[in-house]
Amino acid sequence: MTGSAPERRAYAAPLRAVDRTEVLSEGPGTRLVLYKTVNPEDPYMEGHFPGLTLLPAVFVLEALRQAVTDLGGADEPLNLLEVRSGRWLAPMQSGDEIRLDVTVTPDGPGRLRVTADGVRQDGTPVAAVKATLGDRDAVLAATPPEGLAPPAPGGTPGPDYTGVLGLLPVRHPMLMVDRVESLDPGRRITVAKAVSGSEPCYGRMADGLPLSRYMYPRSLMLESFGQASVLLWLSTGTAEGVPVAAAFRDCRFFGEVRPGAVLRHESRIDRLMANNVFVSGRTWDGDRCVMTVGALVGSSRPRERVDRAMTAPA
Repeated sequence: MTGSAPERRAYAAPLRAVDRTEVLSEGPGTRLVLYKTVNPEDPYMEGHFPGLTLLPAVFVLEALRQAVTDLGGADEPLNLLEVRSGRWLAPMQSGDEIRLDVTVTPDGPGRLRVTADGVRQDGTPVAAVKATLGDRDAVLAATPPEGLAPPAPGGTPGPDYTGVLGLLPVRHPMLMVDRVESLDPGRRITVAKAVSGSEPCYGRMADGLPLSRYMYPRSLMLESFGQASVLLWLSTGTAEGVPVAAAFRDCRFFGEVRPGAVLRHESRIDRLMANNVFVSGRTWDGDRCVMTVGALVGSSRPRERVDRAMTAPA
């Protein structure tokens, strides 16, 4: 007996980020509930904190995109236009069922404003997000601020690839830093990430899809920027324990990124405070600015605060 054929995807996505959806009300203020159980067998999860399965914060954003896309039933998927704010309040570990209570309201032609609050099955709050999603016309209409210039070549090189492996708590396929082009320790970093058509986000896509469906997921762009920022933070010698994303603010996206692109992340430290770091920056595809990050807040937490298995009664 043969099993059923694997589900074919209609657009690039890192994983199936929603297990089920319940629509509570429809109209100008659509309300829905999403559920996702953290599964270590999902694509990308094996390489995210090996030995400590944690759902990446950016996959909550991916869940919102997928659920609202399915709700609208449009031919083209929706994409993130802006993350106005995102707070990650507690770890989401293997086996946790995450519930997201979501409200969707129109925000102009082709744009939808989304708010979401997430809790674990034990009632612990895990996420609070305010984002804007848009259709392809809204994606193509978004333009970066004027006067931005891509990072200049050169500078002091940072760690090589094996050095990066020794610093970041991620592995293939979740490792999204290919090369550190320059590093000014404690101040700024420029990192390159090649977008390959062989990445898991392009796996199981149906044949015959238009090029627009191969747009690189913006959740993964944010994850890659975050990893660059962790490398910069580690250069200060102040990060101890498990580095995790605590918040995003004012993240905006422009244009489309597809296989063959080489992303260059510029991240700079704006403030260090106790076990937290505040960074901002930009991401480029050649001379096109494709993302600006107003603020990413990283938090360094003792492993026992992240891994509940360490504090569970025997």
